[in-house]
Amino acid sequence: MNNSQARRNLIARKSGEHSHDYAQVLIGWRGRMNCHFTDTGGRLASGTAAIVPTSANHLYEGLSDSSELLVIDVALADPYIASLEAACGLQFSETLFQRPEFIVLDADTLPLLDFAASQLQRGTGRSNALVSCQLVSLFMTQLCQLYLSDTAQAPARTRLDATQLNRYIDSQLAEPPSNMELANAMNLSESHFHHLFQRQFGVTPQQYLMQRRLQRARYLLLNSRMPLAAVALEVGFADASSFSRAYKSRFNETPGTARRAFQAPG
Repeated sequence: MNNSQARRNLIARKSGEHSHDYAQVLIGWRGRMNCHFTDTGGRLASGTAAIVPTSANHLYEGLSDSSELLVIDVALADPYIASLEAACGLQFSETLFQRPEFIVLDADTLPLLDFAASQLQRGTGRSNALVSCQLVSLFMTQLCQLYLSDTAQAPARTRLDATQLNRYIDSQLAEPPSNMELANAMNLSESHFHHLFQRQFGVTPQQYLMQRRLQRARYLLLNSRMPLAAVALEVGFADASSFSRAYKSRFNETPGTARRAFQAPG
């Protein structure tokens, strides 16, 4: 794709997995949709957006018949995008689209969603191309302002409160939080949270979260009589088989083997 564009995308209840040779901004407009990347995932609804870097593989799942997105397809080689980068003083591939993340749109941006959707609905031919160009500029400018605002505030936080973080994670193990939810709990933007987290802990937030889930599972296996299926649900696995695979990958033994070895007479 050589030219950037704005468009509407009715997801409804469709699901799938794909990637693109261009970047995207997926903006929740109507209904809800799940979106998952390798290290993060979240839910899109009105007021939230996903930043999708070039070639980032992602899974999507519409959760209602009315699930519809506003999509900004961003061709980073597009001369128009280059002019926006110059105006904003940002290289998008190294800033806005450096990694997948979920953001909450500010109050000034929300009223623009219905306006953009109605403009895209009415436009045809040359008119639609003009509207698309205007909307790409409008939303990319808003995102640049959000990014620059977060960057200006970033030096105020150089470390995460590990006690607060662990307390929040441990209270949510049955429904493991996304990176966006973790960042919100720490009162940070997702991009700044992700940067601080990897620098401080040396792993991604989702890798760390999995470690705490499996540590809690091991404690329950060795210190309670809970059935394996109940332990799996307690730490956020949909079924015993997925729990068993993750547990074995972490501890080199299955949950059943661990429990039997601990309970066996010495």
